[in-house]
Amino acid sequence: MRTLQIPFVTDNEIAHRQVKTLMKQHRILDIRLDESFALVSTTAVTGLQYMLTPNTWNWILNYLNTGDYEDFGIFPSDTSNLVADFQTDCLKQLIEQKYNIARIPFLRETEAYIKLRGLFRFGKLYFSIKRSDDFINYLESKGL
Repeated sequence: MRTLQIPFVTDNEIAHRQVKTLMKQHRILDIRLDESFALVSTTAVTGLQYMLTPNTWNWILNYLNTGDYEDFGIFPSDTSNLVADFQTDCLKQLIEQKYNIARIPFLRETEAYIKLRGLFRFGKLYFSIKRSDDFINYLESKGL
């Protein structure tokens, strides 16, 4: 009797295929970043959870800028190089590279989180960073 071996597929691989399908359709993506994952939404798709690594982050950022969805060399199941404070690092990287990042104003500055958004040709990024004096000073030094 022959045994059929099915390759192990993680949830992140399934999410990667779904995100790539949306990219192939040139959908405008709304991406909310959390500590180590993104919630990807678009018309008719809401809250698709996708784990982020430096490679998958660069892939998503490339799509948002250019519309290119090629994922050669991206391994979504390889989550061995997850970074602890990935959202803050990604935001600082975008600010340093002069991307279109803006702070979402509130009537009261007593919120526990600072909300920011980035506008791109093929979508938007949303950040929610815990308020701290160091982070507020960093934003003020960059004019945000």
